[in-house]
Amino acid sequence: MDGGSENAMKDYAVVTKKRINDLIERVRVNLDDQLRVKVITIITIDVHERDVIDMFVARKIADQ
Repeated sequence: MDGGSENAMKDYAVVTKKRINDLIERVRVNLDDQLRVKVITIITIDVHERDVIDMFVARKIADQ
């Protein structure tokens, strides 16, 4: 790959999974209803992103 890391997607997958876990911990405490909805929405988006990244890693898709 020109100018990029071959493990970039795998590295980003780790970051994404950590972010999801951190957000899950956040909703386990008392939050007001609006903030809880916002955090759950972000979790939903991040889980979709994680699934796409995992698919890319599994299929070894790279930017060209």
